Amino acid sequence: MLLLSGCGYRIAGRQLNNGRGLTIAVPTFNNRTTAYRIEQRLTEAVRRELIRRTQFTVHPRETGDVVVTGEIASINLTPIILNQQGRGSSFSVIVDVKISVVDTRTGTILVQDNHTAREVFELAQNAPEYVPEDTFAMDRLAQRFASSLVASILHAKP
Repeated sequence: MLLLSGCGYRIAGRQLNNGRGLTIAVPTFNNRTTAYRIEQRLTEAVRRELIRRTQFTVHPRETGDVVVTGEIASINLTPIILNQQGRGSSFSVIVDVKISVVDTRTGTILVQDNHTAREVFELAQNAPEYVPEDTFAMDRLAQRFASSLVASILHAKP
């Protein structure tokens, strides 16, 4: 326990007090890709995760004690397994997001980073069984991304 208190690990938690009494603004991320509504899916996942894991009051507007801004820089969908007809049956989706988290009370940048989120999904091989798995994969990707980002915010060193 003594080692953890000496390394600075608890500084962010003490500084932000786990969001108690503070507001955090998470405006909809900018989307620089052609992926439909990916910015809304990722932004909403971050808001839900902040509500679930912190005591911040979460707002969708641009003003708050802490402001999270994001830009989806790229999305890449690549087949990783091909079936006998040469069509993709398993795909990897990779999303790169530029994130900035600023404590507006002090002007301190808490997090400024590029986050990469990955997910793999498979398509059913028979047309009658086709389920658009990519939607579920994007939901899983958004949840993992949000969990990682909130952990970064809570454990950031000033």
